[in-house]
Amino acid sequence: MFEALFGIDTILTMVLFILWASAAFATGRLARSKSRKQLLIRIVVCLVLLYAAELAVFSKVYMIWQLWSSFGWWFAVTGVVGLFPFLLPSAAIVAVRIIPWLHRLPHKIKSEGDQPLQAKERGKLSAPSLIVPVQAATLASLFGISTVFYQITPPVWGAFLTFLGLFAAGTLCLLMRQARRSDAFFEGTMVVSGVKTRVLRGVAVLFVISIGLSSAVYWSMQDSRLPDRMWMMGEANDEGGGTPISHSGHQHDGTPHSSTVQSLISVTELTGPRGGVPDRRFTLTARKETLYLDSGAGVEAWTFNGKIPGPELRIRQGELVEITLVNEDIEDGVTVHWHGLNIPNGEDGVAGVTQNAVKPGESYTYRFVADQVGTYWYHSHQQSSKQVRKGLFGPLVIEPNKPKPSVEWLDIPIVFHQWDTTENKMVPSLGTADRLQGKAVSPGTPVRLRLINADNWSKWFALTGTRFQVAAIDGNDIVQPTDLRNAKMLVAGGGRHDITFIMPETPVQLTALGDTVGEIGMVFSQDGSIQKADVGELSVFDPAAYGALASTPFNIDSQFDREFFMVFDNRPGFYDGQFDMLWTINGKVFPDTPMLMVQEGDLAKTTFVNRSFMDHPMHLHGHHMLVLRRNGRAVTGSPWWTDTLNVAPGETYEVAFRADNPGIWMDHCHNLDHAKLGMTLHLAYEGIYSPFEVGRATPNQPE
Repeated sequence: MFEALFGIDTILTMVLFILWASAAFATGRLARSKSRKQLLIRIVVCLVLLYAAELAVFSKVYMIWQLWSSFGWWFAVTGVVGLFPFLLPSAAIVAVRIIPWLHRLPHKIKSEGDQPLQAKERGKLSAPSLIVPVQAATLASLFGISTVFYQITPPVWGAFLTFLGLFAAGTLCLLMRQARRSDAFFEGTMVVSGVKTRVLRGVAVLFVISIGLSSAVYWSMQDSRLPDRMWMMGEANDEGGGTPISHSGHQHDGTPHSSTVQSLISVTELTGPRGGVPDRRFTLTARKETLYLDSGAGVEAWTFNGKIPGPELRIRQGELVEITLVNEDIEDGVTVHWHGLNIPNGEDGVAGVTQNAVKPGESYTYRFVADQVGTYWYHSHQQSSKQVRKGLFGPLVIEPNKPKPSVEWLDIPIVFHQWDTTENKMVPSLGTADRLQGKAVSPGTPVRLRLINADNWSKWFALTGTRFQVAAIDGNDIVQPTDLRNAKMLVAGGGRHDITFIMPETPVQLTALGDTVGEIGMVFSQDGSIQKADVGELSVFDPAAYGALASTPFNIDSQFDREFFMVFDNRPGFYDGQFDMLWTINGKVFPDTPMLMVQEGDLAKTTFVNRSFMDHPMHLHGHHMLVLRRNGRAVTGSPWWTDTLNVAPGETYEVAFRADNPGIWMDHCHNLDHAKLGMTLHLAYEGIYSPFEVGRATPNQPE
């Protein structure tokens, strides 16, 4: 619904400008009429255009009201603040004074017969009181065009005052220009230029405008270029309205003061246990391989240990884990980020924030205690938009530290991804299975499917053929999950859902829904044959109303120490010298997005508002967020803890987290193409700094 309303509103904004601009042109031509007959025709044209423009204004008001009532204030603020204060007064003057006057004018003109138009009459027809309100409405609707691409973001008053200044200056210029023209008509000194003169003047104006636009474009392109080297602790900070945070340890560009660096804590000090014999050791070797999907489609993959996805890492809760990353031949370096694990910051595996990228021939060791339980995944966070797409990822499972159940579970991690094949096609698959596959399961077997979406885009999965439960989201157990049947679930890009069921005697089918060539999924049956399960109408799983309420360490009524606000938009522009559609947070792209600042122990609330036309799976490293409200309504089911929250177009979420894991943490859209084009910021704790840099002159490009 949001996409439809947003699309209609965008088209209406364009139509609004075209109608008012046409009406302004037609009104300005009245005084230049060669005869009374031509004047009468032009008056009719003016009235038609003005009525159409007024109707468009009413339609725009109705559309903004629809957006406000359906989705909230932030979906209407651009029209309410950036358009209506300037358009509505102008349109009201046109409706109350100008249109009635134009209606009366033909009677007077006809009473004058065929006499030529007098200078006094031309002067009245060019009066500023007739022309300027229409031109002002055109100027206001031009603001509307600009806000289609540059919507108003916090702080609102800054944008309003900017528009007010531009509107006042523009209207004053139009008033002065029209006053001179009207005087010239009254005095009979107005000279109507010939066609050639008007054409030359138009060409000159277009030339000047093109020079100005070219200069603006060139400046914007140059200004967008990212520094060759930069620190994560920049000058722009957002303290969320809480207790002031000291920045005495940093200079304006985020560089630590050499005189005070001893008083700060480096992220390199925030590590897992350095000593002790690990309970589990793994080695992940990054190298290039040519591999094949089940259909035979080739993939020029970047792999961990020669596999796509990488090897499953299975750990028990409480174990000390040591994982050695070896880079064999990935030229630009590689890291490993443990997606969803709240481990010490120094082990987070983000190039330029917690470590340098590991170059070919080098290795790096991660050590941490696996305190959490559930389904997670790991992936490179060096050039992640490229390296994850190429295959540098794999599943990570942490089992509870308790005796195994008497009945053996069939526990299957299932990783969804879309691969770039050697035939230049995007092919979706579960693991390497890019077509329906069968698996033999004995009736009565308890089954746990760990769905991991390793793709940029949110993905719908359906389970049909039996009753099932969603046991966990992003590694967090659901309290008292209830039975579902023939339901579909949306898994965010980077998110995970655990599904459990008891195998019946009839087939059960898991399907990755979407526009694919053939079905992608798994069919569970007694003999492993592909016997498709009966699929009826699918219900929609809603995590906000699933399971039972339970106590949480904080809730919607808690007193928050800091409150952050993020509005997501999409606009055209330059990023690092290249023109693209940028993904913005509060109108900014990284590195101009502010650093979210907290003190250890703070309780922070964040509001996400998605005004763009694509999903944004927002991923906060090192913390889990508790979802409080969706679209203004409180969560009524089991506590919904998540580390990767999908915010769909038109949605607003309020989430909260406890700042209990010191460090500098990425907070970004896990559609990694969006993160690459600006939708990235960081969460930083007071007194923490990173000695690492990002940029072309460094080995680190996290996105």
